[in-house]
Amino acid sequence: MKPLSIFSTALVQLLFGSFASAQNDGRIYDNFHSIRAMGMGNAYTAIVRDADSLLYNPAGLARNGGFDFVIADPYVGVSGVEAAQQLNDLQGSGSFADSVADLYGTNVSAVGGAKAAFVVPYLGVGVYDSFVASLDVQNPVYPNLDIAVTNDLAYVIGAALPLGPLAEVGFVGKYIQRTGSRVPFGPSFIASLDPDSIASNVQNSGTGYALDMGANVSIPGPVKIALSGVWRNVGETVFTPDNPNDPAPPTDPNEIAAGAGVEINALLVDVRLAADVRHLNRTDVQLGKKMHLGTEVSLPLIDLRAGFHQGYYTAGAGVKLGLFRVDVATWGVELGDYPGQREDRRYAVQATLELGFDAGLSFIGGGSGGSGGFSGGGGTQPPGRRLKQRR
Repeated sequence: MKPLSIFSTALVQLLFGSFASAQNDGRIYDNFHSIRAMGMGNAYTAIVRDADSLLYNPAGLARNGGFDFVIADPYVGVSGVEAAQQLNDLQGSGSFADSVADLYGTNVSAVGGAKAAFVVPYLGVGVYDSFVASLDVQNPVYPNLDIAVTNDLAYVIGAALPLGPLAEVGFVGKYIQRTGSRVPFGPSFIASLDPDSIASNVQNSGTGYALDMGANVSIPGPVKIALSGVWRNVGETVFTPDNPNDPAPPTDPNEIAAGAGVEINALLVDVRLAADVRHLNRTDVQLGKKMHLGTEVSLPLIDLRAGFHQGYYTAGAGVKLGLFRVDVATWGVELGDYPGQREDRRYAVQATLELGFDAGLSFIGGGSGGSGGFSGGGGTQPPGRRLKQRR
């Protein structure tokens, strides 16, 4: 049984035995979440430099100054807790179509996952499992049931190269085993469906290969500035069904993103500001949903985070105790066409067991969050700079 299969099955059974959402409808589907990043608006491409570089920006591997061994970092997040209870109460309370009609305006979502990764300067490998699910009911007269469920088990390998003292490029290859689907059910289908029928429509499985590319440029000065560009799912990631007679799991479209980050170091406090513009190549996504802004203040024992994600506020914090770290975050996801239309507020927690040290090749962010900082590959730590804890 795949990792998270028990969690996935339990959640699917809660929501009538499954769920998901339609493709190419202006919605954005993120298949992996860093809870640290979500606390700061998911504005992360220009400042990431630890194991999350394998999933956000492979050029960040060039900024790792020692080694980073993530033994495990499970996370779980939910939204619509009251709606989930309503769904549970409605099971068996009448026809399935009538139950769906009573849920107009309801959205329930959940995310979960974990990874193990080992990163050294310029190289990294890892394996991760990520589960994303949502159920959304729209239109009170003729209800539409949008169901989106994907579970990815992926193996990743990445490498980065310096382009002089102020720039670097990186590449990540992925082998992904995906189970799930994103399916819209209209009123004519809902009337003739039962939960088991829906479940059979969202259990497609297949394998695919993905390639991500990234680049960073550092601007020298008393305040560290970095610019980044990332191309995820180059040429889009298509999955081959395990059973030739079954539909393939949903495709991941290619994504082009640009980011910028600023870091200010003081004696006991580090401050990071970041901005990302994602999905630059998608014309069906409104500009406000593409914008991500965030900040992180790192103190010796705690990090505080805030930002904006798809037009909604985010907040988070991280605490590190020895080899263990706990991160929490809340963020909003826009379910409609433009920011401010339909918010899905999510809450998540992540616990990390991690080993790592810095060999003095680049900066390490402070406090519990660490792994911020974006000096160029091969930079040296200034004399007298305080040592900081690694994320």
